[in-house]
Amino acid sequence: MKRNQIKFILGGMVVALTMLTACGNDHEYSVKENQAYIAQTNTNGNASQKLTVDDEPVSVSLNVRLSSPTSEDCSFEVVADESVLTEYNNLNVTSYRMLPEDFFSFSSDVITVEKDNSLSSPINVDVSPMSEELKATGQKYAIGIRLVSKDGKKDVLASGSKYVIVLDQVPKQAVPLFNRNLMSVLPVPQLTLTEYTVEMCVNMDILGTRIGQYNNQALFYAGGNGEIYLRFGDAPIEGNRFQVKTMGTQMNSNMLFNANTWYHIAVVCTGSNLYFYFNGVLDNSLDLPNNPMTLGPDFSIISSGSYFVAQKAKMCQLRFWSKARSQMEIANNMYNVDPNSAGLEGYWKMDEGEGNVFKDSSPHGRDAYLNNSGLNVTWEPDVRIDGK
Repeated sequence: MKRNQIKFILGGMVVALTMLTACGNDHEYSVKENQAYIAQTNTNGNASQKLTVDDEPVSVSLNVRLSSPTSEDCSFEVVADESVLTEYNNLNVTSYRMLPEDFFSFSSDVITVEKDNSLSSPINVDVSPMSEELKATGQKYAIGIRLVSKDGKKDVLASGSKYVIVLDQVPKQAVPLFNRNLMSVLPVPQLTLTEYTVEMCVNMDILGTRIGQYNNQALFYAGGNGEIYLRFGDAPIEGNRFQVKTMGTQMNSNMLFNANTWYHIAVVCTGSNLYFYFNGVLDNSLDLPNNPMTLGPDFSIISSGSYFVAQKAKMCQLRFWSKARSQMEIANNMYNVDPNSAGLEGYWKMDEGEGNVFKDSSPHGRDAYLNNSGLNVTWEPDVRIDGK
C-alpha cells in the first residue's frame, strides 16, 4: 500500500472518531439539560450550609433548578435522608448526627418548576430550638436532604441531589467568675500517659501588655514528672502571651490575647510534639522527647495565688483527655463534646449557675470543688462563650 493511501485511511479514521466523540458529547449535554438539582448545591456533591440555632425557630430556603426552561410543569420533593449525612460524614471526617424529626419540617411536600421556567419557588426547612436534652448530649446535629422526582418528568442530577444543613448551636451557658482566692481542685487520679489534650474556654478581665506585667496568671495545673502548667505571662514575656510548661520545657504563643474576650484554648501533646490551638487554629508547635509522663494526682484550676490579678476571670468547658485530639476534632467541637468520648478523663462544663461544685459530665464522675472554705463562686447567667 502506498504511503499516500495510508495517510488517507488514517485521516479518515481520525475524522470518524472526532465525529463519534462530538456526538457523544452532544448526547451527554442534552441529558444534563434535562436534569434537575438543588440550586444551593451548584451541582457540588458535597454541598452543605451552616444554620445557627438559638432560642427561636430558624429556617433556610431551598430551590430546584433545571439547566434550561421546562416545556411543562414538573414536580419534585425533598426528603430527609440519613444516608446523605452518613456519606457527608465519611467524606469530611465529621460525626454529625441526624436531627430528630420532631425538630424540623418542610414548608411544603412538593416543589414545582413551572412551565417556561428553570427555577422553582423556594420551600423552607424550618428548624426548632434544640431541647435541653439534645444540648446535653454534646452531639453535633445536621439534616441530610435528598431531592427526588415526584412525577418522573425530569431526572435528578446525582451530584446535585444531596444537601446537608449543619446546625450550629449558639453556645450559651452560666459561667463562674474567678479571682486569686478561688482555686478549684480537680479529682483526677495519677495517670501515666504518652499524650494528652487540655481544652478550655477563657475570658480574662485583666491581662498585662508589657514584658513581665501581671505574669504567671495560671489557669490549669497538673503535677507529676511531666507536669502541665498553663498560664498567661511570664517574667521574660508579655502578660497577654499564653505559655505552657510541660515535660521539662515550655512554649509561648505567637498570639497576644485581648482582655474581656472569649477564647477557646487547646494544648495538645502527641508525645513527640506539642501544639497550641486558639479558636481551632494552630498557633505554635514544639518538638518534645517522646517519653511517658506521670501526671497527678495534683490537678487544679486558677492555681497561682497572689500572681492572679484578674478579678472576674471566666472559665468553662474545661476538658482533660488522655489522648491527642486532632485539629479537626478541636475546631468542630470547641463548645461542646460528647461526654462519652473515648479518652475523656474529665469534662467540667462549669454551667451549674450556682454553688461551689463543678460537675464532671464524663462517666468518671470526678466532680471539682472549691478549695477555699468560707468563699463562694459568683456566677454570670446566659453568657455567649464564642465571643460573637
